Amino acid sequence: MSTEIPTVDLEEWSSAGPGRREAIASGVDRALRETGMFLLTGHQVPRAEGEEFREAGLSFFRLPREAKLRYEIQGQYDNGWREVHRNVGIPDAADVGSAPDLHESFYVGPTHRTGDARFDGLFYPANRWPAELPRLREAADAYTGHMVRVAGRVNALLAAVLGQPGSFFNSRARKATWTQNVSWYPALERWGQVGEGRMRNAPHTDLGTFTLLNRQPGTSGLEAWNQARGWFPVECPPDSDALIVILGDLLELWTDGRWRALRHRVPAPGARDADDEQVSLVFFFEADPQAVIEPLAAPVGGGRGLAPVVAGESILGKLGVPLTAA
Repeated sequence: MSTEIPTVDLEEWSSAGPGRREAIASGVDRALRETGMFLLTGHQVPRAEGEEFREAGLSFFRLPREAKLRYEIQGQYDNGWREVHRNVGIPDAADVGSAPDLHESFYVGPTHRTGDARFDGLFYPANRWPAELPRLREAADAYTGHMVRVAGRVNALLAAVLGQPGSFFNSRARKATWTQNVSWYPALERWGQVGEGRMRNAPHTDLGTFTLLNRQPGTSGLEAWNQARGWFPVECPPDSDALIVILGDLLELWTDGRWRALRHRVPAPGARDADDEQVSLVFFFEADPQAVIEPLAAPVGGGRGLAPVVAGESILGKLGVPLTAA
């Protein structure tokens, strides 16, 4: 079994001939079958806009707690500030106990509106922008515009890898739900004594179709799992602008198990690296909330016989959000 994590250059993909495209697609397919991730370059996301969003997020996290509480989220699928919290969808919670993850997050989402207040409240919750930090909204809007564009290109790439029309996924993502967060992993000295095995982000899979992760290099980074290697660190080339594409639960179901949602985690650094601080930009992309996700039939699909779901209902169900909520 190969354990290589491929890098896909979107510009190369766009201009490649049939033979080269077939080779790229084969590498992506293999990685998604075995692990559930690949690296993405050539996406034309300006590094400066990512750094501006990262810095604006850090400015927010450094506000007094009393100020941040004014923008606190009110539910599992909501936008705003979330204090140190436990992750959801953890497959091996027995390994990490019940302690919360060592990070804070600020969440933003799309501004789609349907005119149905109950539906919009469920799937397109309003953003909570901090009045004292207009820079955060400006930076988030600029960066998420790029993420939506890149997500469309990734959808087209994944459709091509499966031998489907380029619009196969994008036609079900015209008003997709998505969540962009900026997550702060403070230096360990902020927490005081940290027990062995504590996590900055506990083992889990993501709920949507895929995630675009822009992580800041540091001594404690993303770790992924596959059957051949167990847990292993995910390395990006130095000074690389590569985004990490992480497959989510919805695409595992959509491909009927051909591809696997990535199990991943971020362990806390050791005592020697107690001053390590990181800020990650994490874009969780989903689908139109009313899209019916029919698992692909074999031989394209993996033949697991998974049941169809409605995208939005599946995601809210896993979060424990009642569909009667407003």
